Amino acid sequence: MSSEKSGSRSKMSSKFDDDPVVRWANSIAADPTYQGEACLEHFVQLRDQYVALLRRFARVTRISDSYQHSLKELNESLAEAARQDHLTGLPNRRAMLDELADQIGRAERYGEEFALILADIDDFKRVNDTRGHEAGDHVLVSVAHTLESSIRGEDICARWGGEEFLICLPHTELNGAQAVADKLLEAVAKLKTFYEERQISTTISAGIAVHHGSESLDATIAKADNGMFEAKHQGKNRVYVLE
Repeated sequence: MSSEKSGSRSKMSSKFDDDPVVRWANSIAADPTYQGEACLEHFVQLRDQYVALLRRFARVTRISDSYQHSLKELNESLAEAARQDHLTGLPNRRAMLDELADQIGRAERYGEEFALILADIDDFKRVNDTRGHEAGDHVLVSVAHTLESSIRGEDICARWGGEEFLICLPHTELNGAQAVADKLLEAVAKLKTFYEERQISTTISAGIAVHHGSESLDATIAKADNGMFEAKHQGKNRVYVLE
């Protein structure tokens, strides 16, 4: 093997030149002492194979990093989907329960009050029975957007189940909750939902409960639920408060 050929091989460069093994191999290949040695060509081939392995490993690492990033994004999306109602886009019951657990914790630590409004769409079954479930879905989405756009940024509106919505009002006492509930009833009553070019009128009935002291979350929700049923019993499209 000519020294010219060995020299050309010894000048091979790559982004892996800083690798300690590659740096050592390059120094050997460039050393005049070893030029003309029978084993130099084999040594250079081994160096090249090592560099090829480094290049392959770097490619696998990039693919792995990309896969891990995609997997992380997928897990985040799945976690978000698990906490979101697929129809309305509102937080679902699970997400609201997590938020309420936090509210209970703050109430116990700092003595803070919070209020709940449980709202139910009046005569929703009649919409489904006479206009179809797709029309009912239109109503649910319209009411959900109306409720969410009518509360403060710190308040949380969730689809509690079926045609029920639960609104959590942090740092809110009874009078404040009553004002919010009245605003929500008025906004929904003014709502114009159209399906197949026909308008569907909608109202809601709501119950209000304020969390007090060491009261359990179930007890507070039950008060709001009982208030909502009482509002229905009294004629619908109204608010009822259980102290």
